[in-house]
Amino acid sequence: MGIKLTTLNLQGFTEWETRQPEIVAYLKESDPDVILFQEVVFIPDISPFNQVQLLNQTLQYAYEQSAVTRLQPSPHYRTYREGLAVLSKYPIVKTDTIILRQTPGDEHNRIVQLIDILKDGVVVKYANVHFSLSEIVDYATPHLQETLEILAARGEERIIAGDFNLSNLQASSALWQEHYVSSGEVPYVSYPGENKQIDYILAPKSLSIDTVEVSPDGLSDHRAVAAVIDGIG
Repeated sequence: MGIKLTTLNLQGFTEWETRQPEIVAYLKESDPDVILFQEVVFIPDISPFNQVQLLNQTLQYAYEQSAVTRLQPSPHYRTYREGLAVLSKYPIVKTDTIILRQTPGDEHNRIVQLIDILKDGVVVKYANVHFSLSEIVDYATPHLQETLEILAARGEERIIAGDFNLSNLQASSALWQEHYVSSGEVPYVSYPGENKQIDYILAPKSLSIDTVEVSPDGLSDHRAVAAVIDGIG
């Protein structure tokens, strides 16, 4: 039993009126079973809904869950919340949101959205992630390590997907390669502005990642990453 998974960083409401129809058209055509979104924002000065809620008014996925819990300072808006969200064709039976440790110097409190989805009698577990940007200081690798440690302590196997903000995931392979396979084994660019691969899917080794593809440009400053996950059930 396979499941088609897509992950996309939505880039907030930047140029939203132009991008929204492009995102809808892409997702309608590619028709994923589950979509994980990052950089989902609630800015009531712009809309009483976050972008995923607005997208789903057209897409009409049966199941939707947002974890837009991070308070973001903004010079432009009185209220700015940021986080993660999921759309699913199949029932979302459980969710949890975990706040990761904040490394000194990192201005962001990052979260992990845990989602359990029931497909054909089998619960498939996901972790939606958006780690902090790593340029001068590597904030993302500690976030990945902490996420893996939490899942291991809970005795859980989850498909981990999202914006890892790591341009060389293989450099951290000692943390995950014993238990996970990576979409990064396929060459693709998910952040075209810097010709980087920073969005990934990690799947437990009991599963396999097939047919990894990226979206056209124009949806966001990121390209969506889509893959079929086989071996479920």
